[in-house]
Amino acid sequence: MAGPVIHPLLAGTGGRDRATFLMGAKSEPITVPFLMFYVEAGDRRILVDTGVGAPEETLAHHHPMGQTPEQRPLAALARLGIRPEDIDIVINTHLHWDHCYNNHLFPRATIYAQRAELQYAIAPLPLHTWAYDTIEYEPARVVLPPFLRARLTLVEGDVEIAPGVSILLTPGHTAGSQSVVVQGRRTWVLAGDNVPTYENLPGRFKPHFTPNGIHVNLEDYYRSWNRLARVGGEILPSHDARVLDRERYE
Repeated sequence: MAGPVIHPLLAGTGGRDRATFLMGAKSEPITVPFLMFYVEAGDRRILVDTGVGAPEETLAHHHPMGQTPEQRPLAALARLGIRPEDIDIVINTHLHWDHCYNNHLFPRATIYAQRAELQYAIAPLPLHTWAYDTIEYEPARVVLPPFLRARLTLVEGDVEIAPGVSILLTPGHTAGSQSVVVQGRRTWVLAGDNVPTYENLPGRFKPHFTPNGIHVNLEDYYRSWNRLARVGGEILPSHDARVLDRERYE
């Protein structure tokens, strides 16, 4: 039986400040992709993160973004021949609005999130309410935040989800961030916004890891990074267009 295969999917693009994703970097505007990852593992069809809402909703409440009709999450999946009801499992790396906005579109899916992440998302510190789309962020908006629009299956810690696909608890960017380890021909790690760009990773002229500028606990963050380093494999960042240079990873 063939091992798991990962398909990165573009669900839109948005403007950000480089320092938002790279702690300590010089402030400058950049454009980043919003990515989802479709994973086939045996007979299991898995979606890691569900992308953003429509541009008008995002513009009204968050950063400006662009999204062509082909980049809407269901359209991106349709190009692979996948319907919403075909998805068995959704894994939210965390519950920020741009990673779980479309959970409700997958009626048959079991949706996994860490219990610690939901607990924090319900009552985050004021600095982080915008990221979860909570009522405290915009009291006039009497709508459910994205992470409450579909039933979540809560886990605590590490879990094997399917053959060759496991969740690791890796807090830091958020209280309950989790990474997805996919054992194909090679080992791939979908670390969510713990690793938003390739620049966060150690390199030839930067031997240390650089955290996301948005985080809740730096000590947890570095412990999680050290854990991912021990896992090995190649990390696919969550907001780096270079991930799209390949249509599949296996």
